[in-house]
Amino acid sequence: MISMGMTSKGQNVDGAPAGNSSSEWIISSSSSPFQANKRYSLDPPFGSDYSPPASPQNELDPLSSYFLNLQSEDSDVRKTAIEYIINTLSNPDNEKLIKNHLPMIVVLSSESPFDDISEAFTNFLKPIQEKYHIPKQRTTVFTSESQLPPLNTDDELTRKLFQDVFLQHGRVNHLTRILGWHPQYLEKFLLAYNTIMRDPGPLPLHWRNYIGILAAARYKCSYIIALQEHEFLMNNGDARWLQGIDHIPAKLKNLLKVIELLAHQPWLLPKLDIEYLVKGTDAWSIAELVHAMVLICTFLSLSGFVFCCGISPECGLSESNSLSTSFSLNDSDCEIEDTAATENTAKVMELLKNRRSQQDDEDEDQSHDRQQDFHNAGDDSQSSTTTTTTTTSTTTSTTTSASFGGNNDSSTLSQSSDRMSDFSRYIGNNTMTHTDFDVSSKLYNIFSAQEYSWREHGYELVSRYFPDAAPLLDEEFSFVYTMTYYKFNNNTDIDTLPFRRAVWYYVQRVKGMLHDDYNYQEVNMFLSRSLKNFVKKAVCFPETIKRDDYSKLGFSLKPDEKCHLSLLAVCSHKQASLLYGLYSVMNYQNRR
Repeated sequence: MISMGMTSKGQNVDGAPAGNSSSEWIISSSSSPFQANKRYSLDPPFGSDYSPPASPQNELDPLSSYFLNLQSEDSDVRKTAIEYIINTLSNPDNEKLIKNHLPMIVVLSSESPFDDISEAFTNFLKPIQEKYHIPKQRTTVFTSESQLPPLNTDDELTRKLFQDVFLQHGRVNHLTRILGWHPQYLEKFLLAYNTIMRDPGPLPLHWRNYIGILAAARYKCSYIIALQEHEFLMNNGDARWLQGIDHIPAKLKNLLKVIELLAHQPWLLPKLDIEYLVKGTDAWSIAELVHAMVLICTFLSLSGFVFCCGISPECGLSESNSLSTSFSLNDSDCEIEDTAATENTAKVMELLKNRRSQQDDEDEDQSHDRQQDFHNAGDDSQSSTTTTTTTTSTTTSTTTSASFGGNNDSSTLSQSSDRMSDFSRYIGNNTMTHTDFDVSSKLYNIFSAQEYSWREHGYELVSRYFPDAAPLLDEEFSFVYTMTYYKFNNNTDIDTLPFRRAVWYYVQRVKGMLHDDYNYQEVNMFLSRSLKNFVKKAVCFPETIKRDDYSKLGFSLKPDEKCHLSLLAVCSHKQASLLYGLYSVMNYQNRR
């Protein structure tokens, strides 16, 4: 895995020199203590929390209570439920019941960390596979299933997380499964996610889901939209809202401009006077607005991660509740040769091994133009590594949905239904798209992280209005930035801090954010053009990522390392966007 460590001369997550307050997160094979009473899931549950049914029969559905019993820690309870469900469905007179419960059965066969459940329902499906046209379920279209962390993994923390998620929600969704590669990060991420989405806070639960939908729609992420639409309804949201923004309250409509700017050109947000949001009959309180900023940035980040890892749709969560949204690719489809990878990896290994002595020399020679270095770091055409000839660098001009979204290449995450493809109902007339940040623009300024940073300013503002969320967000940022396995592909005992740092600061450079204490020469020193292309897509227009982008990063990286790389990119994006949002709130407060 890409080494995610910090040396004593490293930097904190927001660019400030690391002091005694910084910590080094080194991933080992041992598991950290797990607190069983905390909730871990992105999934909407199939039903209410588990409780033993008063009666085994239900007039409307004789199996519903037994399906809920599968979410029991007691193996005997699960065994009884499995036997009853299988026996009932095996009755030739109950074919209608099979059709009604088929998506759930497929989920239980492929998304359960308990062997008794997965084996029973896998065996049940085998003889009816062809009859009901059940495709092979895929977690991701970029990686073979054999390379993913097993649902019944031997790793104690990963297994506990997967089991806890299933016991509460009846499935381990694809996003959670992918993050199982990095269980200690997954644990921290889910704690933060549940705090901002499900715990007491300024905004109602269904509003949180809807804001997630609006943010995901900016990046055309049907996976996140489907999850949030489902949970929105479970939280008693008005189903009419799902018809589009013409049916939502004016207060929510007022937030659309902020979401648009944060998604595509966040550097314009400080120019937006947010007084219109906090004044009048449809006013947002400052606490609600801070909560909304956190939600928007979280779902923009998640949408990017979904596309980075090629996460496929969840069975049973499409509008028709059908199986048609599943993917079935051969494992060989996931392997695309990257001719530049071996050469570039060898170069970077040499750079990393010699980096300490080079750094000492650079500390003495500060003659280079830092402003020019900042400009060059954002230039997609620049890199010191070899670029795979078939990889096209990202355009530096205005990016429209037509130029990137019109390709119907089968290697992209194409949408499965007209309704899920129609993101316009959640966007309306807010049709802004990405334009590259221009360091010489007179219309906006470079955002100085020294003048407004997460650690010194953003954290304090969130903690004032949403105190439970601030420390969890801080820990998530710090952890993903410093997480380390001290590996790079098959190379071990490698400190890849400069490589990881280049990814983090490149993302924030793309978003117009300057860290005075970072040497931007490192971006083009350590990152290939194809990797910069992938990272930029991940944080600017992730819906355009193809399997080619994922496979040809210019370095020899394993799937879990590519997941790690993606986490670095989208978490850096999340922090940058959040800083723009919180800075705008602070500006308004200072003007009052």
